[in-house]
Amino acid sequence: MLGPYEIDILLGAGGMGEVYRARDTRLNRTVAIKTLLSDITASSALRARFEREARAISALSNPHICALYDVGRANDIEYLVMEYIEGESLADRIARGRLPLSQVLRYGTEIAQALQHAHRTGIIHRDLKPGNVMLTSSGVKLLDFGLARLAEPERVFSDDSAAPTAANPITAEGMVVGTVVYMSPEQLEGKPVDHRTDIFSLGCVLYEMATGLRPYGGDSRAAISAAILSSDPIPPRSLQPTLPAALERIVLTALEKNPDDRWQTAQDVARQLRWLSESSTPTEPAAAVVTPASRRWLFVALPIAAAVVGGLLVWGASQVRPGNVVRAMGTHLHFVPPEDISLFRSYESPDMALSPDGQTLCFAATQKGTQSLFVRRIDSFAVRKLDGSDDGWGPFWSPDGEWIGFSAHSKLWKVKASGRGVPEFLCDVEGSGAVASWQGHTIILADRPGGRAEVLRIPDSGGTAVKVTTLKKGQWRHYWPRLHPDGHHFIYSAGSDNSLDRYLVLASLDSSASSNLLKNVSQATFLSEDQLLYVRDGKLLAQRFDITKGTMLGDPALVADSVAYFYASGTAEFDASNGSIVYGTDTSTGALVMADRKGTVKVIDDHNVFSRFSLSVSPDGRRAAVTVLDRATQLGDIWLYDLARGVRNRFTNDPGLELTPVWTPDGGAIVYSQAAAGTFPRLVRRGLNSTRSEDLMPPGTFQFAGSFTPDGGTLFFTREVPQSNADIYRLDMRTRQATAVLNTTFEESEAHLSPDGKWLAYSSDANGLNEIFLQSTTGAEAPRLLVATAGSHEPRWRADGKELFCLSGQNAVVSVVPRVPGDWRETSSTELFKAPAHTLTFSPTPDGQSFLFVEGSSGASDSYLHVIAGWE
Repeated sequence: MLGPYEIDILLGAGGMGEVYRARDTRLNRTVAIKTLLSDITASSALRARFEREARAISALSNPHICALYDVGRANDIEYLVMEYIEGESLADRIARGRLPLSQVLRYGTEIAQALQHAHRTGIIHRDLKPGNVMLTSSGVKLLDFGLARLAEPERVFSDDSAAPTAANPITAEGMVVGTVVYMSPEQLEGKPVDHRTDIFSLGCVLYEMATGLRPYGGDSRAAISAAILSSDPIPPRSLQPTLPAALERIVLTALEKNPDDRWQTAQDVARQLRWLSESSTPTEPAAAVVTPASRRWLFVALPIAAAVVGGLLVWGASQVRPGNVVRAMGTHLHFVPPEDISLFRSYESPDMALSPDGQTLCFAATQKGTQSLFVRRIDSFAVRKLDGSDDGWGPFWSPDGEWIGFSAHSKLWKVKASGRGVPEFLCDVEGSGAVASWQGHTIILADRPGGRAEVLRIPDSGGTAVKVTTLKKGQWRHYWPRLHPDGHHFIYSAGSDNSLDRYLVLASLDSSASSNLLKNVSQATFLSEDQLLYVRDGKLLAQRFDITKGTMLGDPALVADSVAYFYASGTAEFDASNGSIVYGTDTSTGALVMADRKGTVKVIDDHNVFSRFSLSVSPDGRRAAVTVLDRATQLGDIWLYDLARGVRNRFTNDPGLELTPVWTPDGGAIVYSQAAAGTFPRLVRRGLNSTRSEDLMPPGTFQFAGSFTPDGGTLFFTREVPQSNADIYRLDMRTRQATAVLNTTFEESEAHLSPDGKWLAYSSDANGLNEIFLQSTTGAEAPRLLVATAGSHEPRWRADGKELFCLSGQNAVVSVVPRVPGDWRETSSTELFKAPAHTLTFSPTPDGQSFLFVEGSSGASDSYLHVIAGWE
């Protein structure tokens, strides 16, 4: 035994210690334990440094990085507890021969993504090699991440091909750390290194996967070092002529001697490999050419430039990568909305549209509590509300710029862009509205993401909608339609039933033929007759295509980074027309913090982005379940945080998004909402010792867990039919039958049952603003008691039921107690302290003495729109 871990068998030994398979007796799961060598554990200072750095590494959250669960000491043995991975190492796989191109691209992309995640956290691997990469059924897993920092003296390797990870606690200049065959020149020379040394090692690994040989050979360590420092590797295509020239260029760029000449981020490598893997013919792409803007845009752009703080007017140029330069030239501007207008942003609909001439923007925004559409020319300061557009969203323009179409109240409308006249009805649509596009006298439309639908068409005068696409086997829905300027071709997204994959499809109104252009990108628009604009992983990209062949051409050009994007619905915040591009960014940050009743805050994790309404403290108060998001896609998994030690481990590792975790009363399982392919978030249950989840409700509605009865036999949850109000239901966990508890025309949600099971606390907007109510569950009396007003939300009970907490509309933590103990018919409220400024959600510990908060803060550039005037 090592602490709570029961040792099974020895798996292997290396330069830092021994690795065992073991069982965590608390969670009854298999783990891998690495014990450290005695010379590492001898120094108390080194042990302290080791533990600090190991905790930092445990914060890494990526499906392609082996998770570090725990750090411990028992019987004078320092040890690490890691994810136990079954599979074979990449070194063993390469020993059987070079890999097929598809595997080179897939594994290379996943390794690069793992590196990029670590680099953003400030961690450099410094010993990337095939022996530290495991191949599993779900992809690669990168091992020994960052631990090369930790061992003190350099170790002498007798066999470089199988050398263990060497490590150093300080990384002093002149210290050589790593495995020589995969070392960068700066490593070999003992110079300070940065994340680009990992990119060199990645180039070595890619070379070896593609050719079966190492890029630098030699009979000794000295000979290999000399080759790396002074020789160029044999071009991969000289060894394997069938390899794409683009792959050779990716590899050789990574192997440049000078770090400044390499790819500058691992994400650059991942992007190039992904583009190559998704091209129909992975051969040498033609260089994309983007010309500078014409001089007329300088005149058009000057007035709007004055609106930028400090009169900012910048010519922007983006270099995508060495060797194939694409320059995005144009006038880069900021559109800051007036103080009384807040931009409306949705995960389910486009909220902006540029006029056909590219000079007027229509956008959705909120003013005085009402959502409407507004218009503004980019050469003017004036912002005008579009009359008759209240509750409107999804704007789209007529091809002559005279009309603006939009959705509101489950109908499609059009209104004069000049503001004269009233909106004219076009057609009824399901749900709250549709996404539409207009060319000639034809409008095509599809329901906003959220339900099964196909692309429809109507005349621009209105009428009955007629289907123009038909769902194929394995498809869930067709959405995001966009007509080509020729008025005949169009594009749309086709979602899959059994995966999160989707395809951007090119089709025609005149025939049933169609072709897949791109995979797993956002909605797209036509930047010109032969260029598409779309988002992949937060990158706004422009790429040419051949409309007659239905194929993409060349490489995409990077237009902008950190563009707001939600992978699950394909929604990205951008539009383009006639050389103008407008987009919104997402550079948000997050934190998980703990505060006492006086508001004194302790940071637990400030390296990740977290989901709203996805936080739950375990019944014993020791752990918290939290949804951690991928900023580039807004997908995420649930992680379990040990609140005392500050370490965490992944609970879910599924494609999609897992939300609203709720612990069962015994602490042995978690119920949460799982948004997988082709479904709304639905309730599932999974035990802490299980690797599988079980469905609790049929799909087809939004389902979010609230709380359990004390015996765990009933779950209260929020249920919402697409595009309708939220209601509260109860689910019998034995029969799986759901019955309505509160089913009204208002929004009722956040159901939390008192520990004695007698009172249901919930939030409702029945009186306009959100408020907290108590509803008796005893049947003898059924009063509805108002206990917190003025925008209060998120009711949470103390474990003994004597106190109810909530967040006020002024972002304060409020304590609500009965004036007479046990009698909640009369209550008093006390503001305890102000919650952290950017609080998204909170949860008290069972004793009510501490509070856990999830914070989320938008970046400085996220509050306004970005405009590029003059892209050609």
